[in-house]
Amino acid sequence: PAGATSSAHRPDTRPGASLAVMAAAPMTWHQRAKKVLVTCEIPNLKDLVVTITEKSFNFAGKAGDKVYSMEVPLAHDVVVEESRWFVNDRAASIILAKKDDSCFWDKISTDAGLKRIVKPNLIEWLEEDDDGYNGLGPVEPEDDGRGGGGMGGMGGMGGMGGMMGGMGQMPQMGGGMQPMG
Repeated sequence: PAGATSSAHRPDTRPGASLAVMAAAPMTWHQRAKKVLVTCEIPNLKDLVVTITEKSFNFAGKAGDKVYSMEVPLAHDVVVEESRWFVNDRAASIILAKKDDSCFWDKISTDAGLKRIVKPNLIEWLEEDDDGYNGLGPVEPEDDGRGGGGMGGMGGMGGMGGMMGGMGQMPQMGGGMQPMG
């Protein structure tokens, strides 16, 4: 519905309704060559329903005393049959398959008012000329951009032995503590 985003943060005043608070769900997004990944990190989402169409997706669910409901009109078309969503106890993820995988999305929505709610995930963000964007680098598209194996690239640090090893040989400073005994 067109008014779904404007009803954010208003209590449900229908007769018999609980005092649940309507809210827009904060989301982040990033993309790869063939898909756009949207994450909504709201713990313990219940009764989640995500409806994906070629030109938008709708998100509705509950967590605690809040009811989340919003429509996101998309800036570009997606392939509904190849798009999917899933939820666990800490977040919901929506994977939108791009209809035109040669198109780099500079925004996710045609609704400028959603910029403060659906923000770019700058940790996972890759530009179209980055190796991982097309699946050629260390970030593979199948792992949904979350990486997989530790911190890597930290060679040369080794243990702390080399740095701390000489501490026992430090000269005594005057006025230091004396051993108890």
